[in-house]
Amino acid sequence: MIVCLNGKFIRDKDAKISVFDHGFLYGDGVFDTIAAVNGQIFWLKDHIDRLLSGCRKIHLKIPWSKRELLKLTEKTFRKNKQKNGRIRIAISRGENGIPIYSSDNCKPNLVIFSSPLKFLDKKIYKKGITLKTTKDLRFLPQVKNLNFLPSVMAFLDAKESGYDDSLFVKKDRTVLEGTTFNIFAVKGKKIKTPAREILPGITAKKVTQLAKGLGFSVLEGKLTLKELKKADEIFITGTTKKIVPVIQIGKRKIGDGKAGNATKKLMEEFSKLYF
Repeated sequence: MIVCLNGKFIRDKDAKISVFDHGFLYGDGVFDTIAAVNGQIFWLKDHIDRLLSGCRKIHLKIPWSKRELLKLTEKTFRKNKQKNGRIRIAISRGENGIPIYSSDNCKPNLVIFSSPLKFLDKKIYKKGITLKTTKDLRFLPQVKNLNFLPSVMAFLDAKESGYDDSLFVKKDRTVLEGTTFNIFAVKGKKIKTPAREILPGITAKKVTQLAKGLGFSVLEGKLTLKELKKADEIFITGTTKKIVPVIQIGKRKIGDGKAGNATKKLMEEFSKLYF
């Protein structure tokens, strides 16, 4: 695998960053994941914009311009000669002493690589998935930051409990997002999805536009767990997931326990337009 490290292209075995990098020491940095299908990188500008927004929100000043990041990401994917790629771009605070108060003069590190992209098994898109609800332990959810332990732990807990994944829910039973996905509730021709205290999903935005084009009204706002469980259908969206039906929340079966017609229509149209 060819890796881009601070603008230079090297073999993965030679790509090294100091153990004193603040990304490793404190989870201090941002990242994003981008899908490339059939040689085409999807929504690259949107992803880079979100990455740069994250940098600004954590006061991470970087030496690379948006134009440079776009070019480096594209070049990394092409150098790996892949048909389908899961591109990951990460920027850490960098190294300049161990204490957190040494962060002001850190020199950021940029890492871009592209591994083979594998979507979920086709059976999952037909059968749907189950979600466990979990308390919200995320930090700065509006930023795709390197402190990703809450999502890791929530996913592991879900698997150990017999579910496919986890959904973060606030103490007041307000629904937020999943470990690596946005969530949507369908009731008739109305679709509702959380809008605050979540990472703004790129795929979620495209699906929202698609749903509106198909005649659905989409409300981005507060979604309660009670509303979610009473939905006719539920689906999730994500960069490497596309659109996936949800058939169960906790012990509550959603609808008839199968992928609903609205979800299947959105999945069909999404695949026609994108991948």
